[in-house]
Amino acid sequence: MNGTKIAAGELGRRLCIALVAVAAFQSAKADEIRIKMLDTTASGPLAFEPGFVKAKVGDTIIFEPMTKGGHSSVSLLVPAGAHAWSGAADKEMRVTLDTDGIYLYACVAHKMMGMVGVIQVGKPVNLEEANRAASMESAKFVMNKDRFEKELAQVK
Repeated sequence: MNGTKIAAGELGRRLCIALVAVAAFQSAKADEIRIKMLDTTASGPLAFEPGFVKAKVGDTIIFEPMTKGGHSSVSLLVPAGAHAWSGAADKEMRVTLDTDGIYLYACVAHKMMGMVGVIQVGKPVNLEEANRAASMESAKFVMNKDRFEKELAQVK
């Protein structure tokens, strides 16, 4: 009986070590991707750069304000089961993406001017929903009306 307890204890210890190793491997693979919040870019005024990002599950997006322009990042659409976000103006914000799909986001102060972006994490499982949401949002823009369309065209 005592041998059984030792064997079970050893099995538990090995399982714990394996889980820690898997967690360490997953976090080692995760990337940090920086998205700049800008007043002007090559693609026009008021933009995130890059406007389209392809990421992996576990990656962290860092939204970086490059000026004191009142820029922020707020999610407009996230895949089912994912966490929405809302950042403060002119503050760096970090978002760790843990669910496959398409994420649409905007600058709160400049959304009507088309300051929006797209993140693809893994498989684009909600692409139809993202296209519908982007179309509805774009109809309200006063400029940069095709920005969502251009960014979503890069989804593969």
